[in-house]
Amino acid sequence: MSLGMAFWGAGIVAGPHGHAVNATPSVHFAGVYDPDGDRCKTVANELGGQAFDSPEALLASPDVDAVAVLSPNHTHVDVALACLAAGKHVLVEKPIAETHEQLAALDAAARKAGCVCMPAHNYIYHPAVTRAQRLVEQGAFGQIASMWILYNIFHGEDLAQRYGGVLREVCVHHAYSLVYLLGRPKTVSTVASSVHYEKLTCEDMVSITCRMPDDVLANLWCSFAASDPTSDPWTVVYKILGSKGGVVHSWNGAVFDDTRGPGYGFPDYLDGFTEELRFFAEDAIAKGTKPLSGLQEAADAIAIIEAAEASIAAGGRETAVIYKNI
Repeated sequence: MSLGMAFWGAGIVAGPHGHAVNATPSVHFAGVYDPDGDRCKTVANELGGQAFDSPEALLASPDVDAVAVLSPNHTHVDVALACLAAGKHVLVEKPIAETHEQLAALDAAARKAGCVCMPAHNYIYHPAVTRAQRLVEQGAFGQIASMWILYNIFHGEDLAQRYGGVLREVCVHHAYSLVYLLGRPKTVSTVASSVHYEKLTCEDMVSITCRMPDDVLANLWCSFAASDPTSDPWTVVYKILGSKGGVVHSWNGAVFDDTRGPGYGFPDYLDGFTEELRFFAEDAIAKGTKPLSGLQEAADAIAIIEAAEASIAAGGRETAVIYKNI
């Protein structure tokens, strides 16, 4: 039986999610709601579903089994709670929430409803990243020594103002990926900068050095300041090195021109959305399988970002990460 998937939000990220729906036979597009009626109709027409004229209409529809929460970041929690109260499974875009208390509320609501509430932590669902995690867990690389997660994709100010600073907007991907691949860091040392914004006051570059419990160093880098056109591009790269080997995953294996949004021309970016949706429908909902990165991991990511902010405020000083269980 095909899962009826609706979108709550028809902004820029609806494109990759729509790509994922079209590529996943076990899911069909049931419709979309967005307060911008024209944008809502455009997405509905592109994907072949209903343009709901209100949140209530979406939640009342028997054709909607699950909702992808694609609304503005600050609305994610309230939207997800409304969907869960209506008995809908939810795939919630990152950042899922801003506080541990909000994540705990989502967890309680999902348990009460008997529904899945899964963070849209799409980067780790790419087969190359799940393979890396499996090999690390098996000890294939021996003693892990170091790790890098790099992101360099230019965002002009007109585009960047939709997102804000890269720490909260993008480095959440780095944080949940680190937890998935190597576990929780104990401390972070962080510096941030802005080199190309003229009007925005937020950071366009962040460097986070994470010290793991066994003193392995994980280096997390994110920049909206410049793309990487060199012969060995660091567009998005994951690399882990150990005493017996290592692994690398890069988005630059296949690239094409696509101006619809940042990342659209990288199939590895889009494939993450597809594999995430397949897991959501066929494993998390159909089989009750725990997400690769769930609400607790989202809480861990918040803790890492908060420690990074504290480190920046302290001039880059090494700062302990304080974790909370939900």
